[in-house]
Amino acid sequence: MGWHRVLSTKFSRYSRVIVKADATTGMLFADDPARTFVRKSIWQGFWRPSPFFARTSLMNRSPVSWKALTLTLVLGGPVGYWLFSGPTNPPSASYLQQVALAQEARSGLNSATSDSIAGAEQLSKAFRDVSKSMRPSVVSIKNVIERSSTRVRSGRGGRIPSEIEQFLGRPLDGYDGEDLSSGPVQNGLGSGVIVRNDGYILTNNHVVKGASILEVVLSDDRKFNAKVIGTDERTDLAVLKIDATGLIGASLGNSANMEVGDWVIAIGSPFGLAQTVTAGIVSATNRSDQGITPYDSFIQTDAAINPGNSGGPLLNLRGEVIGINTAIASRSGGYSGICFAIPSDTARRVLDDLISKGRVTRGVIGIRPETLTSDEAARRSLPADTKGAVVASVTKGMAAERAGLKQGDVITSVNGLPITSEASMRRSIGETKPGTQVRVDFLRGGKPTQLNVQVDELDEAALAAASMDTAESLGIVVGSVSEETSQELGLVAGEGVEVKGVNRASPFAGRIPAGVVVLSINGKKTDTPAEFVEQIKKGRERGAIRMVLRDSESEKILEIRGQ
Repeated sequence: MGWHRVLSTKFSRYSRVIVKADATTGMLFADDPARTFVRKSIWQGFWRPSPFFARTSLMNRSPVSWKALTLTLVLGGPVGYWLFSGPTNPPSASYLQQVALAQEARSGLNSATSDSIAGAEQLSKAFRDVSKSMRPSVVSIKNVIERSSTRVRSGRGGRIPSEIEQFLGRPLDGYDGEDLSSGPVQNGLGSGVIVRNDGYILTNNHVVKGASILEVVLSDDRKFNAKVIGTDERTDLAVLKIDATGLIGASLGNSANMEVGDWVIAIGSPFGLAQTVTAGIVSATNRSDQGITPYDSFIQTDAAINPGNSGGPLLNLRGEVIGINTAIASRSGGYSGICFAIPSDTARRVLDDLISKGRVTRGVIGIRPETLTSDEAARRSLPADTKGAVVASVTKGMAAERAGLKQGDVITSVNGLPITSEASMRRSIGETKPGTQVRVDFLRGGKPTQLNVQVDELDEAALAAASMDTAESLGIVVGSVSEETSQELGLVAGEGVEVKGVNRASPFAGRIPAGVVVLSINGKKTDTPAEFVEQIKKGRERGAIRMVLRDSESEKILEIRGQ
C-alpha cells in the first residue's frame, strides 16, 4: 500500500473521532488518539523505505512521480504543522476549577427556588416600586434669567462694558468688539417634588433665587412656567406652583421616625440627568452647626447627591418624602459620601405657611444665644459635660426680659427638649408658634431655675431694614464677639460687638479697623448689633460719636464729630 493510501485510509477512519472530541471539549489536544495514530501512520507508511525506493533510482523517476513528490512537499508543511503541533497555552488546573464553580453558581442563580438572593430581590423590588411611584412627582427646574443687550470689548483682559469703553477710545487691532444679544439664559438647574395634585412644588430657595423665569419639566417632558408662591432663606426652602392637570403629589412622611441605618432613596436631575435614582442609608440625624442655614438640623445620608439634585426628594422605602436634598460636603464640588437633606417635618411647616400666608411665621424671645463650651462651663464651675446655650444678651422690651431671663443664664431645655447649642436654641424658639408659652429651664449661678416665657413673633421686615441701614447708611458691619476673642481681650461673655468690615466709602473708613471690639458709644453699652446701630444713629443726630474700642494691644477712645 502506497504512502498516500495509508494516510487517506487511516485519517478517514479516525476523522469521526476527531470531530467528536472537538464538539465535546472545545479543544483538541496534541496527544489525542487521532493525531497520534496519524503521526505513526505517516512515519511508518511514508518515511520508512519501501520496495519502490529500493528498486528505483531518484534520477530515474517518472514525471508522475516528480509531480507527486512536488505536491507532497507543498502540502506537507501546513499539514505537518497541524498534525505535529499541539496547543501552546492549555488551561491550568486553577482555571478549570473556576469554570466548574462558575457553572455551578450559574445553575444556582437560575434556580427559581434559590433562597440566597430572596432578601436582596425583595429590596430591589422595593427600590423599583419607589422609583415608579415617584417618577411623575419629581420634576426638573430650570432657572432662567433675562440678559440685556450689551456691547463689550474682548481681549486678554476680559470684556469691557460699552459704558466704560467710551472713555478708552477706539479698540486696538485684535480687540474687536462683540455684541451680546439680549434674551433668556439658563442660570441654573435643580430638582423639585410635586406635593399636591393642584400643582404645588417644594424645592430649595437657592434653586429659584434670582430667576426671571422658572421652567418646570415633568417626567413626560412637558414644560410649564412656574409661579413662586414663597421662599424662606432661613431653611433654604421655596414653594412653586404650575397650572397643570392630571398631577399626582408625593406624600410627606415623618422624618422624626428615621433612624441611622435606614435605607433612603434620592431622586433628581444631577448634571441635568433627569429622573436619576440613587440609594443609601441615613448616616446621621439632627446634623446641625454646618453653616448652611440659620436653622441647621439636617438628615445626613450617603445616597449620591450632586449638583442638580438640590430640591429633589429623599424618600423612605414606603415612597414617602422624608427630606429635601439641599447640600453636600465636598472638597471637589462633587459627591463624596456626605450629603444633607432638610427634614420633612421642617418642610411641612414651611410649606403650609408659604401656601396659606406667603411667608413663614417664627417665634423669638429676644436673646442672643451662644453655645456653652467646655471651657466656659469650667469657668462657671459647671460639670464638663453640661450642654446648653449661654444668654449673651437680652433685648429690652421683648419676651425674655419680660419673663426675667438675664445675661449669663445658661439655658438647658425648652419645653423639656434639650438645648445643646446656639443653633438648637434658635431652632427651638423659631419653630414655636408666636403667642405660645414655653417652659425654659436654665442655670443661674449654677442653680437650676425655671421660667415660663411667652414667645413673640419674629419681625423679618424689621430685621432686614436694620441690616440694610447698617450696610448702606453706616457702611460698617458688626457682629457678636467670638468666644476666643472675648477670652483674648479679657471680656465678659456677651460684652461688646466686633467690627466685621468697613466700607471704603464709610465715614468710619480708616478710623475703625476690622477686628476691634466696640464696648460703648457715648457712654451706652453696645452689646448687640441693634444697640450699636441705635447708638450710632443717635450720635450722628447729635453730631458727635465717642466710641470705646478694645483690641489685642489696648483700650482706646475714638471721637468722631460732624458725621
